[in-house]
Amino acid sequence: MGRLLMILIFCIYSNYSHASVTHMDTIPTPESIAKLKAKINRVFHKTESDTISYKSAIKKDSINTILKESVKPNYWTFTNKPGLLLTQTSFVNWTKGGNNSVAGITSFKGDYDYKKGRLYWSNDVTLKYGLSKENGNEHSRKTDDVIDLKSSFSYKSSIESKWYYSGEFNLTTQFFRGYKGNDRENVISSFFAPARMRVGVGGLYTDNDNLFKLHISPLTNQVTFVLNQKLADKGAFGVTPAVKDADGNIIKKGENIYSELGALVRLEYKTTIMENMNFNLKSSFYSDYIDKFGNVDTEIELNVDMKVNQYIQAKIGSHLLYDDDSKIIESDGTQTGPKVQLKQILGVGVTYVF
Repeated sequence: MGRLLMILIFCIYSNYSHASVTHMDTIPTPESIAKLKAKINRVFHKTESDTISYKSAIKKDSINTILKESVKPNYWTFTNKPGLLLTQTSFVNWTKGGNNSVAGITSFKGDYDYKKGRLYWSNDVTLKYGLSKENGNEHSRKTDDVIDLKSSFSYKSSIESKWYYSGEFNLTTQFFRGYKGNDRENVISSFFAPARMRVGVGGLYTDNDNLFKLHISPLTNQVTFVLNQKLADKGAFGVTPAVKDADGNIIKKGENIYSELGALVRLEYKTTIMENMNFNLKSSFYSDYIDKFGNVDTEIELNVDMKVNQYIQAKIGSHLLYDDDSKIIESDGTQTGPKVQLKQILGVGVTYVF
């Protein structure tokens, strides 16, 4: 009996010990640590998934943006055209004679147009300046000097119509002083002497490509500025001259502004004569209602541009001008009545359009 009791106690103890060891070897992971590990796994998995989704979203948004920009209407058209026109003549042992000369004209032409529905806003900037130097002459001569700013705001009553109600502003002047030949004592023109400003209202006709424009302004105010007082005292460019006494002393200075009210017709036309050869016509005709109605101030400019390649261009230009208020200064300094003025240009230069 005693031996049996001891065997029983030994078996119970052995089973208890084995159960304890087994239980200690298989201790379960605490719940908090298990939850933390699960969260970490979800975070890493979510980060990878979200990164892919984020990249997909960026790509999708970029495509949508590109598509929207590609179909977005662009109402503005910009054209910038700087250029340099050069001419050069040289002689070596030339028995018929001649003087070496070099000439150049820098220019900038800018067109900035806004067209949306029935609204059309056109803006033009033209800047030119040129010099010519001939061997044997002390001074260089101006060959071109232009500042021309133009803005036209137009509105039409229907989409189908090509006629616009229009208002126009135009200002022209020059950069530097002008002289007669080699005479540097007497200035015949300068900045804002003269300057001509036109403000008018009327109608504008234009085709779909803006290659042909006809502007008719039955009510146009033309103002001539002569801010050089010496020229104003002489009555240059139509302003009232100074009043002098019997001894020639000025008792009342000449006026600096001369205003007119009249009608203006302006015509512009562009076309392609043949491949790489373009023709451009600009003209304006103005007549004052009050003073000498019927005398027409005329300006016609013709240009033929021949494109050699993207940068090299040859140009033939002709500019005819008749201004009833402009007096011609002869070589002896005397002024004569208005005459037809003509300027011609032929040269090869560098241009770039952007």
